[in-house]
Amino acid sequence: MWLRGLCQDCNSRAGENYDAAYGDFTARLVAYFSARTRLRLPAAESAPAVSVAPGRVARSVLIGMFATTPHLRTMFPSLACDLQHRRPHIAMPDGATLRMALHPSRSTRLASMAYGLRILTRRQHYHVFSEIYFRPLAWALSPNEDRLDVAELGESAVSSWPVVDQWLQYGDDVTALDLRDLCRRGIPTVGHPLREGHDEWVETFQNDTAAFLEGNIPL
Repeated sequence: MWLRGLCQDCNSRAGENYDAAYGDFTARLVAYFSARTRLRLPAAESAPAVSVAPGRVARSVLIGMFATTPHLRTMFPSLACDLQHRRPHIAMPDGATLRMALHPSRSTRLASMAYGLRILTRRQHYHVFSEIYFRPLAWALSPNEDRLDVAELGESAVSSWPVVDQWLQYGDDVTALDLRDLCRRGIPTVGHPLREGHDEWVETFQNDTAAFLEGNIPL
């Protein structure tokens, strides 16, 4: 799955410096669960005992999100600049949070800004600037949800996912930390919230340049 969202230099920056770390991380997750559960990811539990290069992985994800959501460059210019210049320590800008979960499904989705409101069964909202659902992980760059919660829209569909903003504080030299130390409260297993109880949600797209790619990973 791909789209033309980055210039050659920025796209190469991710490929040359960070994407290999992301591939290594996902391969370790697949091997871990293959040994334990024959590729079936468990329900929410403690984080898997695998190593990860947190800074490299988070940078790989965020650069990809700037591809799916070009408007992020105007919303968070300091983050774009820090990624572009390979700053060793990056602070997530006010108003944004990066979260991660386990996603065992063959169903995939790469998308930019979207908002969903669950109007049946229970009150719930789903608001993201960018999202990546690609086995075995799901990532969501979402706004800080305080404003939405105060508006009594109910819980956020990603509120239980671990926040991984601090991963950006690790530089390229940190290549192997135990995931259990980074996500001490565990990592939930999720499907896309708008696909569960699909008829219960109203979904809107945030702008006319929004990108949405969906598909399935072959067996």
